[in-house]
Amino acid sequence: MWAAQLGAAARAALDTVHDPELDEPITDLGFVRSLTADDGRITVHLRLPTSFCSPNFAYLMASDAKDALSALPGAREVTVLLDDHHDSDLINRGLAADAGYRGTFGHEAERDLEELREVFRRKAHTAAMERALSALLRARPELSGERLGDVVLGDLPDTPAARALLRRRAALGLGTGPAEPALVDDAGRPFPPGEIPLRLRFARSVRISIDGNAHFCRGLLRTRYPGSGADQAPRSGDDGNPVDGTPAAPGRASAGAPSTTKETLA
Repeated sequence: MWAAQLGAAARAALDTVHDPELDEPITDLGFVRSLTADDGRITVHLRLPTSFCSPNFAYLMASDAKDALSALPGAREVTVLLDDHHDSDLINRGLAADAGYRGTFGHEAERDLEELREVFRRKAHTAAMERALSALLRARPELSGERLGDVVLGDLPDTPAARALLRRRAALGLGTGPAEPALVDDAGRPFPPGEIPLRLRFARSVRISIDGNAHFCRGLLRTRYPGSGADQAPRSGDDGNPVDGTPAAPGRASAGAPSTTKETLA
């Protein structure tokens, strides 16, 4: 594969890697500091908003990036390096040796990556559900929040927010058919009517937490790395409308730092 083709394929592969806490591609956030591709060799440098971002989140993103790049047909050798983090040396050694999460962190790895991913899949679903349903309430003023329990996926207009909700449901193994109830818990169970206002408020708090963290982390990255704002794509909130003032970028990258929030809709 020619260098330009491999570079484009590598960039597209990195578009599929998400910050688990912010639920955005690392390329949109500005986390990709550099990417080189030549003669089947791909080298990527990643950066984060602070040196003390959670090591498990940092490892997850770097590991996912290496997996996505290694799956490319033209990739013969893939190197992913995390820069300027307090655990950069440890994480980079573990990635180079394909040691895995527990092999990298040893006794410090309190939970495996799949358990961590599941926490954030649930959180992303909760936020996506709130975005889609709040958009529906705005579009249909006659629909009260108490009646959201009657809304099924087929009632949602075909918007980026609705499509994002379907993706989040599929990631959790939940039904995505048009007759499926839209407001459900992490196991796909509808809520009793009397709980709907409370559950919707909780879902909104999760969404606001994610959006707030993303906005804050983008700003931190721009402060830490002057000029990195040009690598950040505008935030859409899955609805096509920017939710912060991040300027559009000709080439996309990503900036987000994980927080310790662990809300789930249960």
